[in-house]
Amino acid sequence: MTNNEKLMYQILGNISNTDTPIIFKGALITKLILSDHGFTDVERMTKDIDGDWIGTPPTMKHLEDTLNNSLGGLKNQYFVKAYRQYESEKSAGFYVVDKDTNKNIFKMDIAIKPTIGSKLYYFGDMTIKGVLPTEVLADKITAMSSNKLFRRMKDVTDIYALSHCVEVETDKIWDICKEKNHEVQSFDGFYNRKSEVEHAYNMLRGVDGKPDFDVIYTYISKFVKPFAEKIIGNKVWNSDKAAWRDVDVRAKGKPSLIARLDAADKKIKAEYGAARSDKTKSAERD
Repeated sequence: MTNNEKLMYQILGNISNTDTPIIFKGALITKLILSDHGFTDVERMTKDIDGDWIGTPPTMKHLEDTLNNSLGGLKNQYFVKAYRQYESEKSAGFYVVDKDTNKNIFKMDIAIKPTIGSKLYYFGDMTIKGVLPTEVLADKITAMSSNKLFRRMKDVTDIYALSHCVEVETDKIWDICKEKNHEVQSFDGFYNRKSEVEHAYNMLRGVDGKPDFDVIYTYISKFVKPFAEKIIGNKVWNSDKAAWRDVDVRAKGKPSLIARLDAADKKIKAEYGAARSDKTKSAERD
């Protein structure tokens, strides 16, 4: 982890410790999700902060002032400076600036839009508000289904990593896409321009443990199939087998097989104990 990434997490933690209506997303949250699940096979570096402002749309000055006031003790060394006004399909852009050198350290992009939900993540003793893992996957699957794929090859490695440690159900992905008005396209670029995908993937830098192209291409080809083919019926992903299986709706909410066997075993023992007790009492009467 770079020093800049450590500083970014400090900023995320300080902002999350206030009532500022920002939910963080992007690579920093993806890294925390993977860390929470102990997945360290693939890790990529990041150079900026991404978040969503989920309250009433603010003026740029209010947003800039809020970010600066939320820096906490870091205000002594850094400040936030706006460089891009937000629009309907464009996030607000900010630089985090070192006061001593007046140099831009990294960028912070804040979109003005709601999220599906959020959860608390932890980095050391810091608590960070971030988007849900399933929403991260839904956003990346949507981007990958279009020709944005060639500009966002990092999403391929993120999907590969996340799908190895997060439970993925197709119905949940579809529900989020519907809620956010995401259009999942045909994955034409991924399936029909393989050589270009390979070139873009090989050009991707800053990823530790990046799988060989053939390995990740075969895996992702299977993973995105139900989204590409708009397959009906809920399925859950098995990363060990790199395969989808149907979700038995009737079994949802029922105890696991182990739990049912354990309960049956306890019932038998209880009945056996009661029978022995009755037998003992009968013998004593005789």
